[in-house]
Amino acid sequence: MNNFRRKKRSKSIVESFSNAVNGLMEIFYQERNMRIHLIIAVAILVLVFFVNLSHLELIVILFCIGLVFALEAVNTAIELISDKISKEYDEQIKVIKDVSAASVLIASILSVIIAYIIITKKFKDSTPILIEKLSNVPEYMFIFVFVLVLLLSMLIKVWYMRFVGRKVNVQGGLISVHAALAASTATFIIIHSWKQPYIILMAIVLALLVIQSRYEAKIHTLSELINGSLFGVIITLIILQGMNLFKI
Repeated sequence: MNNFRRKKRSKSIVESFSNAVNGLMEIFYQERNMRIHLIIAVAILVLVFFVNLSHLELIVILFCIGLVFALEAVNTAIELISDKISKEYDEQIKVIKDVSAASVLIASILSVIIAYIIITKKFKDSTPILIEKLSNVPEYMFIFVFVLVLLLSMLIKVWYMRFVGRKVNVQGGLISVHAALAASTATFIIIHSWKQPYIILMAIVLALLVIQSRYEAKIHTLSELINGSLFGVIITLIILQGMNLFKI
């Protein structure tokens, strides 16, 4: 019986936590699906930030997001172990991988449905009121928003390039700084001119022209431009909502 007793390992809590964080970063770096889940989760949390949810509704959404991430991590671990056991095609290993992936798919679909049911009605009812409140933020605060989006996008760009071992430069990177700034500017203009469709149209066209110029010059890929645009919109909305909540 003693032969099967697990050997005690002298790992500190800090070391164990560090290993878990390293594993989490490795999953996000290696697994495309995990990055997709992250984008969807961020989008849902941004929507949650703009609607008035009860504590129970918020707990349900956070639990669904955590469940999907946890199952994706388990699925990745099963795939790595399966590939280590046999590098050749094996029907049973394929079934194991498929079942593991199916658990992630089921959790993802149910999570999206739950989030949709909880958020949609409240968001639809509160959208006009929310835009009206955000439009009350003074125009001069756009300078603060612009600078913050610039600094955050540059920080993420530098961190990502160092993380993947690439030299930091203007080209490439996880997000396009120019696209982030163009989308941020357009978002601010749209909110402050939401009853003037021609101004909204011009703001969108100008932002798209900036994004198109970066793409045609082959400075950024389409995914980098999309990431930058989404980042600019999301950060701008979060900052404006924060200013609205704290009456800045």
